[in-house]
Amino acid sequence: MSALVPYLIVALVSLWAVVATALAVLRGRTAEEALQAHADSEARIERYRAALLQLKSQAETLRRELDRLQRDYAELQAAAESQEASAPGEERTLPMLMLDHLDLSAEVGTLLEHVARVAVAVRNYSAYTRGHQGSEQAKARYDLLWLADCLHSFDQLGRALAAGSPRALARACEDLVAMYDRYLKDNSGYNSRDTFQRLAGEVPLGEASEAIKSILAKTAQTRMDPLAAAKRDHEVDQIVSSVLH
Repeated sequence: MSALVPYLIVALVSLWAVVATALAVLRGRTAEEALQAHADSEARIERYRAALLQLKSQAETLRRELDRLQRDYAELQAAAESQEASAPGEERTLPMLMLDHLDLSAEVGTLLEHVARVAVAVRNYSAYTRGHQGSEQAKARYDLLWLADCLHSFDQLGRALAAGSPRALARACEDLVAMYDRYLKDNSGYNSRDTFQRLAGEVPLGEASEAIKSILAKTAQTRMDPLAAAKRDHEVDQIVSSVLH
């Protein structure tokens, strides 16, 4: 029996060594997993910190824009109050049609007058005006064609104003200016130049054309690059989404 004791001790020591090694390996793996989890957490924290800094920068930009709008509003309100105080018995003149901080009231008013003048000119060709038995004017069919034609593109202006889009408004104005310029040069069989020269007193294209060019000049000052506009809208959407969530 005493002869087996050394073997038993060696076996116990070997078993202890194996168990200790296995425990060390397990502790090592656990430590590696803990270190990896810590590294992943640090990476996520850094991403969140970067996103937070970006949102703070965007919020500051929006705050400055809000401050500017509030100052503009205060200036307009002060000007209106000053005008009302200086002339209490007179009607105040205020911008009635605004697009992207642009006052287009005068131009749109001129174009509405243009539409009315065209309507009056068209009415003069009606059977009611010339009498049911009266003969039709020789060039009536061409005049009516060009009078109607000079208004049919106004739907582009209406859609652009309704959408509040300076770029769409600029495109509509460019098309109208080019079309009106062609009217006074065309001497083909349809001869739009003859129509608008004869009807210059009733339908002066120059006034309408100048109003359209004025709108075009104003929108040119505020038009933004499409990529920059899309980027700004995307940033605003991100900020709103982050606030809501």
